[in-house]
Amino acid sequence: MKPKTYITDEEIEAARRHGEESMRTEPHAVWARYDARRKTLVMKLRKGATVSIPVALLNELQGATARQLAEAKATEFGDTIEFEDFDMHISVKGLMRDLVGLTGAAAMLGSEGGKATSTAKATAARANGKRGGRPRKKTAA
Repeated sequence: MKPKTYITDEEIEAARRHGEESMRTEPHAVWARYDARRKTLVMKLRKGATVSIPVALLNELQGATARQLAEAKATEFGDTIEFEDFDMHISVKGLMRDLVGLTGAAAMLGSEGGKATSTAKATAARANGKRGGRPRKKTAA
């Protein structure tokens, strides 16, 4: 018989911090539903975006009936879309990663960051301009 293990206060605190970080940095669904007319899974994300995905692109849902798909819903924390009748749970983070791809998601986020303007960014650009512009990339010898 295995001895009992107890969760420490440090482990609880680490789990709480991990959950908070996840809520800030990962996609979470507020709700999810199946659009039978368009044959798509529609999700409203916590940050306001609505995503519509053709069910044909989701291997996990192949073979599911329209009735089973109609039971789509976001879980309490929004990290998973569940289909109780079909006994299927799909990670929102994994779904977004698979659809956009890691490099595609990173490129989209980087593109948005590059559009940002601030006083500090403008000051740095002027300072670089006074020194002849952006430093040249060094080539390998």
